[in-house]
Amino acid sequence: MSILRCYFTLLCLLRILHTALGIWPLPVEMELGSNALWLLPDFGVEYKFEQPNGILQNLQYYLLPSWSEYSPPIDPAAKGTLAAAFERLRNDLMPFAGSRTCTFMPWKFYPKDAMPEPHIANSIAKITILFRLPTSPQSQQQEFYAIEISSGGEVLISIFSPLGGLHALSTFRQLFYKDSEFGGPYTPYAPLSIKDWPVFEHRGLNLDISRNIITPAEVQRTLEGLSLNKFNRLHLHATDAQSWPLEIPALPELAEKGSYHKSQIWSVADLRSVQEFGAQRGVQVYLEIDMPGHTASIHAAYPSLIKSYNRQPWPHYSAQPCAGQLKLNNTAVTNFVSTLLNDLLPRTSYYTSLFHLGGDEVDANAYDMSVSELRPHLQSFVNHAISEVRSHFLTPVVWEEHLLDYNLTLPNDTIIQVWRAGKPNGPSALAQVVARGHKALFGANTHWYLDCGHGDWRDPDPKNPDSPVKPPYQDYCPPLKNWKQIYSYDPLADISEEQRHLVLGGEVHMWGEQTDGMNLDSNLWPRVAAAGEILWRGKGEVSENVTRRLAEMREWLVGKGIAAGPVTVTWCLMNPGNCRQ
Repeated sequence: MSILRCYFTLLCLLRILHTALGIWPLPVEMELGSNALWLLPDFGVEYKFEQPNGILQNLQYYLLPSWSEYSPPIDPAAKGTLAAAFERLRNDLMPFAGSRTCTFMPWKFYPKDAMPEPHIANSIAKITILFRLPTSPQSQQQEFYAIEISSGGEVLISIFSPLGGLHALSTFRQLFYKDSEFGGPYTPYAPLSIKDWPVFEHRGLNLDISRNIITPAEVQRTLEGLSLNKFNRLHLHATDAQSWPLEIPALPELAEKGSYHKSQIWSVADLRSVQEFGAQRGVQVYLEIDMPGHTASIHAAYPSLIKSYNRQPWPHYSAQPCAGQLKLNNTAVTNFVSTLLNDLLPRTSYYTSLFHLGGDEVDANAYDMSVSELRPHLQSFVNHAISEVRSHFLTPVVWEEHLLDYNLTLPNDTIIQVWRAGKPNGPSALAQVVARGHKALFGANTHWYLDCGHGDWRDPDPKNPDSPVKPPYQDYCPPLKNWKQIYSYDPLADISEEQRHLVLGGEVHMWGEQTDGMNLDSNLWPRVAAAGEILWRGKGEVSENVTRRLAEMREWLVGKGIAAGPVTVTWCLMNPGNCRQ
């Protein structure tokens, strides 16, 4: 009997270990019990609101106004944000007739045929969501949530804003597994207490939708995964030298002539639907129109605006084909930029507080100037573009080159996005930016470039004996950044405590030279999830426990219809401790 008891005790301990580590991103504070609870099929939700006198009142959420001046920038028209999220939660967890749930039986995480069956006496019939009065405008408080689940099945979620509620429901979803006999959801963790909030305010994915075709539907699927991993930004790199897929009604020929094909144009309605989809899930979708470089696609509609179009040899005039950059010190270009931004910004500012003006890889050779000669013209161009962005009450974002390579003067509210690691044995590019007093976003290509390691996409030139395109045909940034490399990134390694407040967060990057809708999911996931935990929790350390938690997140992504790649070999998950070296 003692051996048998020890066996079941071991299974129980394995279960507690497994479940305690199953949530992704890992909450800041968490205490889990070992009692199981059913989630009833008709479980409901009740909203309460904390009054200044401390009295709790019932609340119909759809009547809730924009109740706090501290509310995060979620679509103000989407008054049913949490109500809609609750219905998505129900659909994910409940095996309704003909539906596909996202819950899974966690057999992969136990030795073969050893997954214990829950012995369940109590159930959850209702979730109570309590809105507490915010005491500060800090983003950490706005995204804070707490979950309390009693052994008897009472559930209380405490939040300061709807965004915290979305995060809470994302975590609540991950507490449940599918019962092997009935198929219903149960949690083995009661009683449970979680308190959670993010380290970084800005947690994003930069997705290139211009170089190869990525459709609005594919972006919406990506937003589902981002929301589940508590991201709050999707940065769409919307146009580039090769293609202009974005409809601009004030400049209709831009997309008509600049896109690869008329079937590939993102309409005004497409963009709005994607931004609304993100807003409902707590993710701001904001755009980048990269300029004055990476703009050769404009030539198809407005050739007089582009300098050095398709000039050869192109590597001398641009980072990629096709060469061509917006002219500087040119009245027609100034008017074009104003028309473009005054069309686009009013539509996007409804959903986001940011707009990205690009600015990377501006090549002085394309203007037949030195960097010092080009600088005043570039400064004038950037001044105008930023003034247009700020006139629509948006915060401008630019790439690091404007500051570090061209030494431009930028308004203090401009956010500098850093993509280079910096020189060896010197300060990181991120450290250089914050040392100059600017707010910054990290995402070094040494760790967070998802396109790296897939090989050179260019062709060798038979007329060039010194062509860099040669065996083993590597790209400029090998090797492939696997999820462990992404998770090991410590963006604040050389940032002083006094300057860390300037680091708003970061983005993991998916450039599109070899990615389209067919391989988008596998190129993103689960690597983006690995970056998500760093953005939520800060520096991490790769371990078997991290592997197992990320493997569970992968199961959730697959359940949501996202073709995420495996984290490790299933045998390793079923035999903990046996794949260490």
